[in-house]
Amino acid sequence: MQKCAEAVAVWLVRCQVIEEQEKELYCYAMESFVMFWSPMILALLLGTIMGRVKEGILVIIPFMMIRKFSGGYHAKNLWICLTCSSLLLFLCILISCSLSANTVLMLATLAASLNLIIFSPIDHENKVLSIKERKVYQNVTGILTCSLYGVVMIMKYNGLRNEAVCISVGILLTAGLQVPCIVKTSIVF
Repeated sequence: MQKCAEAVAVWLVRCQVIEEQEKELYCYAMESFVMFWSPMILALLLGTIMGRVKEGILVIIPFMMIRKFSGGYHAKNLWICLTCSSLLLFLCILISCSLSANTVLMLATLAASLNLIIFSPIDHENKVLSIKERKVYQNVTGILTCSLYGVVMIMKYNGLRNEAVCISVGILLTAGLQVPCIVKTSIVF
C-alpha cells in the first residue's frame, strides 16, 4: 500500500499538482484514508457477497468507532491483515445472522464492553502513547463503548433485535482483538 501511495504522490508531483516537499504528507494522507475506510469497504464487499449488507455495516461500525482508541492485535503483514480481517468479518456477519438478542448475548456484550473500558488503550509497538494520550483514549473508548452498549439495549427493547445483535457482535469483535495483546502482556510480566 505504501508503494501505491508513493506512486500516486510521485505522479501528482510530475503533474505539478503538489510540490515535491508535500509528497510525504500526501503519502501519509492516502495511506490513512485507505486504512480508515478499508474495514467499511471490506464489510460492504463481504455483505454484498453474503446478501447481508446491513449486517456487515452494523457489525463494522462499532469496530471502526472503538478500535482507533482501544487498540488491539495488529498483523505485521498487510496480506495477513487483509486475510484475517476478511475471515473474521465473514464469521462475524455469519454469526450475527444466527444469534438472538437474548440475555446471554447481552451479558457477553457487557463483559466485552467492560474489557474494553478496563484494558484500553493497548499500545502498538509503532505508536506508544503518552500518559495524557492514554487517558484521553481510555475516556473516549469508555464513552463510545457505553454509548454503543446503550444503543444495543435500546434497540433490543424497541424491537430492533437483529440490529442489536449486529452491534453487539461488533463490540465483541473489538474486545476480542484485544485478548492476544492482554495475554501476551500478562505472560511477559
